[in-house]
Amino acid sequence: MKRVLNLGTICVNSYLVEISDGWVLVDTGYPFDYPHFLRAAKKKGVELSSIRYVVLTHVHADHAGFLKRVLEDAGAKLICLPAEKERLLSGVNEKDVYLSRPILYLINRISAALSRFQSFEPVDISEAIDPETQPLRDEGITFFVLHGHTDNDLCFKVDDKLFVGDICMNGMGSVGYSPLWIEDNAALTESWKQLLAMDAEFLYVGHGKPFPKRDLAEFVKKQENRKLCKLYK
Repeated sequence: MKRVLNLGTICVNSYLVEISDGWVLVDTGYPFDYPHFLRAAKKKGVELSSIRYVVLTHVHADHAGFLKRVLEDAGAKLICLPAEKERLLSGVNEKDVYLSRPILYLINRISAALSRFQSFEPVDISEAIDPETQPLRDEGITFFVLHGHTDNDLCFKVDDKLFVGDICMNGMGSVGYSPLWIEDNAALTESWKQLLAMDAEFLYVGHGKPFPKRDLAEFVKKQENRKLCKLYK
């Protein structure tokens, strides 16, 4: 079984997954989370140079925030979908989204106006590794793509674990395992069904704690019928 560490904050997870010659980092937090990440790595005895790859599940500032800095400092290789090139070069979040919790509409409008939470240092992915070539197959890591939270949500399976970014979550702001921001709810619910059909036991999410995959099943129908509101109407 692969060892997994979480060097993230109370709000955003940044997982390290052990491989034969070091670690795979899954997502980076907000740009201002980098000092916390460095302290957490030191506390766990993880040298930056031992991070061989960084997997970006999707392009939001709370996942790509210090991506450029950690790639440069660790000398790691980026695993990222080629389709994310434009979003990563933009350095800002896509805000044409729906909210799964209309009660949080005002808070999200305020957050959407603050560059601190919506922007990140642009990253050129011209030399990134395409996950669909399965570059870590020999390490027992299999990549697959889901949709709904964003256009393309990169996920992977290792051992009995599914790392799913923000396809679902149980952290702050979520309800019924739904991500707060959704670009396509029909695609999201279909992605949940695909996860439930996979041979794995646990979901490792971008926000919140890992949980048994079976817990997601009772919420699929609720998600299909969930009343959403547009961030910018």
